[in-house]
Amino acid sequence: MIQDSVPWKMDLMGIAGRLEKRKARRRWTDRTGFLGERDVMMGAYSVRRLRESFKISDDLVNRAWPVRIHDQCGPTPDVYNRHKFWDLYDLEKGRGTELSLANVCNQVIHSWIWGFAAGKKGNGLGGIFVSSDRKRKKCLYFMSVDMLVDLFRSVGEEDVCHIEMRRDEVAEMKVTRIVGRSDSAVTEK
Repeated sequence: MIQDSVPWKMDLMGIAGRLEKRKARRRWTDRTGFLGERDVMMGAYSVRRLRESFKISDDLVNRAWPVRIHDQCGPTPDVYNRHKFWDLYDLEKGRGTELSLANVCNQVIHSWIWGFAAGKKGNGLGGIFVSSDRKRKKCLYFMSVDMLVDLFRSVGEEDVCHIEMRRDEVAEMKVTRIVGRSDSAVTEK
């Protein structure tokens, strides 16, 4: 259980900033790839831990996050072929859909397939292709870097200001509602 969410949320803000800078990066090395993957992975894990520790509002937890979904069209992804995901999924016919905060995080954390997508004109980071161990036989998701930055910033900026709890029928205390506000909402008032 996370007691103090401030360092976790500050780290998410740093991750969002670094991902945003990678959008414009022209030179991409193995090290750049490692740092990008690490940031996305740690960001997703941090968001999941904050959610499990009741440090994110119901509004953000219930918000739908836009992704693109690509159906499987080739052989079943396995250890031997997963690095060639473009042969396994129909990347030409993706369609927009939305995932919950938990599903976005779980796709990244449990990724069986992982790949970077270049940005516009082939420069910088445009997003990631990812599919979890459970979803790999059905589909591949594309998560834009803009969506990931928005997710990490939204969680990082939010301040939980109210939590409601009730005892259930066996007298166990349960969190029933979490209300938050972002730093930008606080500064506007």
